[in-house]
Amino acid sequence: MRVGLLYPAADPVDPNNWSGTPAGLAQGFTDAGAEIVPIGARLPGGVHQAVAALSRVGGHRGAVADRMPVKHRARTWALGRSLMGAGHLDFVVAMGSEMYDLAAVMDNKTPCLTYDDGTLAQMLDHPESDISQAGFPVRHAQTWIRHQSSSSAAATVCCVSTSWAAESFSSDYGIPRDRIAVVGMGHRPRTGVTAHRDWSVPKFLFVGADWQRKNGSAVLEAFARVRDRIPGATLHIVGNHPPLHVPGVTGYGFISRSDVAGQAKLDSLYATATCFVLPSRFDPSPISYLEAASAGLPVIATSVGGAGELLRNGAVVVDPQDTASIASAMLRLSAGDVAQRMSVASVADAATCSWRDVAGRITDAWAAATIGVSGRTS
Repeated sequence: MRVGLLYPAADPVDPNNWSGTPAGLAQGFTDAGAEIVPIGARLPGGVHQAVAALSRVGGHRGAVADRMPVKHRARTWALGRSLMGAGHLDFVVAMGSEMYDLAAVMDNKTPCLTYDDGTLAQMLDHPESDISQAGFPVRHAQTWIRHQSSSSAAATVCCVSTSWAAESFSSDYGIPRDRIAVVGMGHRPRTGVTAHRDWSVPKFLFVGADWQRKNGSAVLEAFARVRDRIPGATLHIVGNHPPLHVPGVTGYGFISRSDVAGQAKLDSLYATATCFVLPSRFDPSPISYLEAASAGLPVIATSVGGAGELLRNGAVVVDPQDTASIASAMLRLSAGDVAQRMSVASVADAATCSWRDVAGRITDAWAAATIGVSGRTS
């Protein structure tokens, strides 16, 4: 089976794209025995120069500049050419579909399935999302939403990580339910599972690059309440956090995926912690929950977004705005026997969420759609 992996970048399978999701999917399909054909967009230098010139005039930066009409059209053209040179493909998995015109890219012969963890409409609606926090002009965000909606309508099937995302594709974009498939989110398993973890004293772990959206301040406040009850409790924080001068709290700063020594340190934190706490203000589908669960950690998850769906029995879902609820969950999982039982459930949940599992569900969605098309035309 030959599967095209479409992402609007020069190297579609670069691990830095979308938190490593395209690279993870590529590995998942490869592990399942498929041949992956990257379909990327190498843009002529003149396009970048034109965008730079227009940006200087209009004052555009970042995502707004990157999604200007001239670049949107150029990506569509480049992706179309890349697809033409790919040879026979059984189907294509497309991501980042607001950045090009999927209907214009595809050849009307090859089935195309999109993969997303939510819609841009959901992001614009929530004040704590990346789009809202970045302060993008609403008119630009609405244009991106129209592009994503149009590309979704052109797809054979819209694959999503959670039912939370599926609801928006149906209600906001008008995609028929039988053309939406919930396929889950994948992750890179951590190697920290150990039979020698010390459950007697709570050791909480927070890993989140975006301190505000990941609700770091609320976690600190909740931990202070826990520390009043359990003086030996500790909290370890990884990410872009502010200076930390709080008893029992240790900060490690941001650790990149390419930092070998840093990742080894992070593995050791996963191996020795007793609970992962990340009650984000908004989170569509955090891979970090799955990584923590694979390392044997129960998770304190957020109720806002699709995050709470990722783990069934290995997570306690809390209202991120309710610090008392966060503290209560932390106290509950401070009991070693409770945390240890939930650890077993976390490992079991994460075991069904490999990238190979996601690739298999996407393949099943393609097969079901192909049978459906055959049935309608026979």
